[in-house]
Amino acid sequence: MILAQLALKLQEITENNTVLVLYGSPTEGNWKGIANATVGLFPSNSLEIPQWYSNAVFNQNETIEICTLIQQAKFEKIVISGFAPYFFDWIEFLHLNTKIEVVYHGTISEFHDPSKQDFVEQLISFGKAKKISRVGFVKEGLAEVFTKLYDFDCYHQPLNQPIIPDGLKKIALDETKIHVGVFGADTFNKNLHNQVIHALMIDNVVVHVLDKSIFKYLGMNHRIVEHGKNLPREQFLAILGSMDLNLYMSFNESWGLVAKESEAMGVKTISNLNLNYMNAMRLKLDK
Repeated sequence: MILAQLALKLQEITENNTVLVLYGSPTEGNWKGIANATVGLFPSNSLEIPQWYSNAVFNQNETIEICTLIQQAKFEKIVISGFAPYFFDWIEFLHLNTKIEVVYHGTISEFHDPSKQDFVEQLISFGKAKKISRVGFVKEGLAEVFTKLYDFDCYHQPLNQPIIPDGLKKIALDETKIHVGVFGADTFNKNLHNQVIHALMIDNVVVHVLDKSIFKYLGMNHRIVEHGKNLPREQFLAILGSMDLNLYMSFNESWGLVAKESEAMGVKTISNLNLNYMNAMRLKLDK
């Protein structure tokens, strides 16, 4: 059933496009940002591939069947946006007949994870072997790094300004309070706890989060509002756009999709310039 649905979507993309874009489906909060960013960058030719937390759900025979359908469509180029390790198997099959590009959404600071180190090592290997013809990096600064160190054909792929659906209405909030949004999954790199507790230092602030149960230890439940995880995008944007200020100060990310969505909704955001600092340091060293 899933394969049949993919075949129909692939046929629809083929009719109007010479480039195919592949990306993995979200699992709860995992990959949701990459999925939304990919569709924003490539609205007419993106094909969502079912996965489970960055793991393949198709067996080898099913993968070959999908890749064969893609080959038969004879696209001029295939772009893999976001990159789960199982896509290396797809590249092995597809690169013989089609140019393959990769758009990478992560940052170098993620490479502390051994699985990410294996991924980067294989990405470098595929780049050197010309199985991947070009690599785009969403985060500013990475293209220069990989071009200089590995002589890849790399480029910076900035995110498009998000398209905000018409008719979004702000949610009802207490106008006597200051409303600060700290939206993200509770992983170490997202730095939620630092942001929430520092926002609470401001008098008259109410902090808005996706899941407040993780902040129970602070004893501040009366000043923290929960909106729920895995919200439909329009509902999330309505909440994001109702804040007075949004915080997105991740340890390893910079100006990402949430910050751009907040900006598009007209709400100021405090975010990071992690890779910009790296570039500044590199420029000073070069001098």
